[in-house]
Amino acid sequence: MTLLGEDPRSMGSYTLEGRLGAGGMGVVYLARTLSGRKVAVKVIRPELAQDPGFRDRFRREVEAARRVSGAFTAPVVDADPESDTPWLATLYVPGPSLAERVLARGPLTVAEVRQLAAGLAEALRDIHRAGLVHRDLKPGNVLLARDGPRVIDFGISRAADATQLTHAGTVVGTPPFMAPEQFRSADVGPAADVFSLGSVLVYAATGHGPFDGDSSHAIGFRVVYEQADLTGLSEELCRLVVPCLAKDPALRPTVGQLLDALTQAAREAGGQPAPTLAFTRPDPEPAPVTAPAPALPYGPPVSAPDGVRPAPARAGRRVKPVWLAVAAAAVVVATAVPLVISGLPDGDDDKAGPNPSTSPSASATRARPSVDPSCGAAGSLLRGAGSSMQQRAMSSWAAGYARDCPGAQVAYEGNGNGVGLLDFQTEKSDFALLDDAMTPDQAKWAQRRCGPGGALQIPVTTLPIAVVVNLRGVDSVTVDARTLAMIFQGSITRWNDPALAALNRGTTLPDRKIAPIHQLGTATTTLIFTTYLAEAAPDVWRYRPSGGMPERVGRGAPGPQEVAELVAKTEGSISYVAMQYMTSMELKPAFLDTGGSEPVGPTPESVTAGAATAQRVTTGGTDLAMDIDHAMRAKGAYPIVRFGYAVLCGTDDAAGKAATARGFFTHAVSKDGRRSAGGLGYGRLPEELSGQVRDVLRTTG
Repeated sequence: MTLLGEDPRSMGSYTLEGRLGAGGMGVVYLARTLSGRKVAVKVIRPELAQDPGFRDRFRREVEAARRVSGAFTAPVVDADPESDTPWLATLYVPGPSLAERVLARGPLTVAEVRQLAAGLAEALRDIHRAGLVHRDLKPGNVLLARDGPRVIDFGISRAADATQLTHAGTVVGTPPFMAPEQFRSADVGPAADVFSLGSVLVYAATGHGPFDGDSSHAIGFRVVYEQADLTGLSEELCRLVVPCLAKDPALRPTVGQLLDALTQAAREAGGQPAPTLAFTRPDPEPAPVTAPAPALPYGPPVSAPDGVRPAPARAGRRVKPVWLAVAAAAVVVATAVPLVISGLPDGDDDKAGPNPSTSPSASATRARPSVDPSCGAAGSLLRGAGSSMQQRAMSSWAAGYARDCPGAQVAYEGNGNGVGLLDFQTEKSDFALLDDAMTPDQAKWAQRRCGPGGALQIPVTTLPIAVVVNLRGVDSVTVDARTLAMIFQGSITRWNDPALAALNRGTTLPDRKIAPIHQLGTATTTLIFTTYLAEAAPDVWRYRPSGGMPERVGRGAPGPQEVAELVAKTEGSISYVAMQYMTSMELKPAFLDTGGSEPVGPTPESVTAGAATAQRVTTGGTDLAMDIDHAMRAKGAYPIVRFGYAVLCGTDDAAGKAATARGFFTHAVSKDGRRSAGGLGYGRLPEELSGQVRDVLRTTG
């Protein structure tokens, strides 16, 4: 990249030639010395240079980088941390970052990941020998040179024997690649870098991180509490990675043990060198592992906790179940995020928002609900957190509740399931909204928070996922679970495939390539969609339900809005989106052949009919967890749907927040609340089920 108009032309004795990249700290330039040697110069932003605390941090980065010298780090050439514009020059490393390489050409092969693991382990050995902990090892900080990877950016390194650089309650690092102890604000040592190494290797081998999420809070919850997503990871690499991802730092291997294991594995494999990382086109489907890889020389085999299922294996590989232990200690993610006050009529600014006739402000002008909710303590603030998918329903309900209870305030932060439940468990919020029922472990934590009265788990809305297509000249398309599974696994690639033609008799489908589109990372929409495929087409879909799409078929987009936009502009595309995006973007839905009398499309009525087939998982009490049969054949019932749940306490506290929460959700499941949610693209909660919810809310407290 060339220099921009505002860029300096020199720094110290170095001539700047172009931009290599830019970030929150500053800009990195390609530069030359007087003798012609290429260097990379990081120049700190002027506004940051005026911050004494930041300047101290930059001095530490320079000091840390100078202490490390090894074949797998970029050595410091020069620096001036005291300049009016502080800068740091390191040897220029030609080659892309690991993040750029994976995004451009897909995951690395098993052999390439082994080579990467060895290079990164050697880099960490040099860093740790210098008495440092990197604390921000991530794909963007790994450069792929011809002779091996280089680790860069020691911006948040610290001496292993020093005190914390940051004050209590501050998290430093990049959440998807941080260790659990970094979220706990506990002492961070070399074992944290080993955890990050395991996360980086998962990303390199699969194209996704082991703990992806919608927000830093959600990611932090997954890192601390939940098992890693190892979808697509070979058995050999699982044996290398799983010990690195142990929640307890004491159970992780040291860098020396990793190097010993990698050396032994290379010897047993015949000592064949791995191909060059940065310039080898990866094999899209590595050969199956037929012989077990040597076990790492530490620790017992990792076993599965009760009630937890393994990540699905990638096609063409035989992978044994691999498990990670779930942390048992209570953890608070130490990053503060302000609550979003949603109780105002015009508080929903979602880009995929509804038309004015169905907006929260319109809902607030309707007649009073059929059930008059309890308003709780006068002027009290009710706080909630969790599902971002249900944010718009919350905005509508909050507007109606504020109308019926003058002075009532409802604050809701749609920051992801994980952090929502974490905030509830740690009493930072009064309720949580989830996109699925709690696991047994989560339920235990919720019960501990609520005390003798226990926690209520109630369905409050339905979350339908629409299959959408962009096929010019075709009025309607019918698919079923089997053909969808084959499309998203890559075995059906053209619209006139015989399997699709058989479902669309009387319609001429074009001889056009199918362009499957999915959401990158982990998402509720993907979890609901893959659950449908796994239950309705178990003989075709090769994977367990997952929040991440297991195959790299078609194109990915980072979020639901981007997925909908990509479908709208891509001829021949097919995808799955939350029904509100189908409506707001005017996307064409596909009809589903469920084996019943007629194919069914996603409408508020068909979604409600599908939800009405659900059976209660529990036999009584206040837990209304429901099970939906996604292979349903009921007439007019749409099968790709699940419930959104609210979790709240059943016993009042001194502030009366439990009573206020029960009153609020009484409104949410009333006729008026269900109507407003349906107008926003959610399915309406079935009347019989909403009656059960109201009974639970009325009889507790």
